[in-house]
Amino acid sequence: MKLSKRLVIAAATLFATVAAFAASPQAAEIRLAGVVPGSITDQAFNQVVYEGYVLARDTLGIDMAYSEKVKQADQAEVLEDYARRGYNVVIGAGGEFVEAVKRAARRYPDTLFACLNCALIDGAATLNYNNKGIGYLLGYTAGKVSKTGKIGMISGQKIKPALDIAEGMKRGMKDAMGGGEVLVTYTNDWDDVAKAKEAAFGQISQGAEAITPYLDNGIVGVVQALEEKNKWALGAITDFGQNKPKVNLISVTQSWQQAVLTFVRLAKEGKAERKNYLFNIGSAPLSVGTVNPNIPASVKADIKAVVADIKSGKLTF
Repeated sequence: MKLSKRLVIAAATLFATVAAFAASPQAAEIRLAGVVPGSITDQAFNQVVYEGYVLARDTLGIDMAYSEKVKQADQAEVLEDYARRGYNVVIGAGGEFVEAVKRAARRYPDTLFACLNCALIDGAATLNYNNKGIGYLLGYTAGKVSKTGKIGMISGQKIKPALDIAEGMKRGMKDAMGGGEVLVTYTNDWDDVAKAKEAAFGQISQGAEAITPYLDNGIVGVVQALEEKNKWALGAITDFGQNKPKVNLISVTQSWQQAVLTFVRLAKEGKAERKNYLFNIGSAPLSVGTVNPNIPASVKADIKAVVADIKSGKLTF
């Protein structure tokens, strides 16, 4: 049977139209799976990430599943299980997921894997904040009011985001007061409240006047120690000014809710890439939170100037 040239052209045009519609962003069907290492009610990293999964589900009208309290040894298998079950956007939350996401992305290249707060991973997307900038602002503010020249940071593990925050804090202290020291402690446990509190007491005994807790549920222990010893908290994840205003010196708010929503929306539109997404201060996912109202006006003006320089790109890291 012979087809006329006109019929062939018409059929080709119809096929192209259907194919374009099927591949269009509006037609993309996203099934999101999110995995967190801790409790989704920890009032810290795990909770805000989970809230991001929920926000993406509700805002974009997509299917969403999640797993919480996933131990590091089980992370790769959990990620891969979601891929096997047809979830096409799978997110691991936290720097400890790097190897798990790397393995899963290699085994399931058709699934879009992402890692939050992670070192760069071939074949997967990473979502990060300008952690050196966060640390700089915290260190600069503490340096401006410091009497001992010592502040601290307590983290669960020596991961890149924690290292970057500590580096930024050191630079901020130096620019604020010409020197200073940043004490760094790794508890090897993101959630142990008692261990985190002990680490905070240890830094305070060494002269630390302000501490950045870069933890999950362990944040509770650090804040308890700061309250008992009348020292300052520097918020690098959530705004202590909202729930612990007496100890809050300055906080930077990492809205993982907005970061997750931004990425999943790109996936739904067919625009998500396997690359690093870096959010800076001034973007929807990263903003300056509460500044203690008792800080001198001159220091508040300096902080405002630093934030403006970060936003404009005048101050780089």
